[in-house]
Amino acid sequence: PPSVPMILYGVITETSIGGLFLAGILPGLMMAALLSGTVVLQVLRNREIAPPITRHVSLSERMKTSAEALPTVLIALMVIGALYAGIASPSETGAFGAAGAVLVALVMGRLGGGVLRLALEKTVRTTGMFMLLLVGGLFSSFVLTRLGVPQEISSFLTGLDVAPWVIIVMINVLLLIMGMFLDPLSILVIVVPIFLDTIVGLGYDPIWFGVIVTIQIEIAAITPPVGLNLFVLRTVVPDLSMTDTAKGAIAFVIPMLIGILLLMVFPEIALWLPGLRY
Repeated sequence: PPSVPMILYGVITETSIGGLFLAGILPGLMMAALLSGTVVLQVLRNREIAPPITRHVSLSERMKTSAEALPTVLIALMVIGALYAGIASPSETGAFGAAGAVLVALVMGRLGGGVLRLALEKTVRTTGMFMLLLVGGLFSSFVLTRLGVPQEISSFLTGLDVAPWVIIVMINVLLLIMGMFLDPLSILVIVVPIFLDTIVGLGYDPIWFGVIVTIQIEIAAITPPVGLNLFVLRTVVPDLSMTDTAKGAIAFVIPMLIGILLLMVFPEIALWLPGLRY
């Protein structure tokens, strides 16, 4: 948290956004550990891929850098703390975090040269894009519901003579394949309204499914041939070929799939914190 896909998922499914944010904390830490472990293993296997250590950073430099990062960390902790304690809603905590970031930037003298105006312009663009996606998601959800598509799919899947986890695996495989050809948020808008009834009918928690879908969306962002983050990285590092970029990204898909598997086997990873709050 805060996560735009989780907000969109919460609105489309009428699921608690605060609950989704809480559910994403432990899986997020787990994914960070898995991805960090992947980096360590790759470097141990081939030390040449890691940047060389040109000099050792002194303790005073580390303390100075940590002090500069402290305000940002405090803002994040206060936002999550206010949300977890029930002091504010997700929208209110988001506004609080934005106001805190502006205040910190003002105190540190980082708002000169039209930075605030540029940030506001980007925020308006992002918000406009998000609202269009939200309207599209709600519209498609309404149409599909009126046509009875989710209900028919739910009746078909729940009527199969297989274990519920088999259907969950099938849905995850479908999400993985769709992620190769569609942008992440489009997957969210298309898939969630169709399979939500099935998930609930099988006895699974929609908050847990929201975390699964969010991770699948992140996998889609680095999966060729349409992974958006691959093109972003290609822009940042123009000397890197798209083939090498895709090969490097595949190594990080594996730990993310392991994370999804762990969530399927141990759903409490996602549901423990929301259970304490609700």
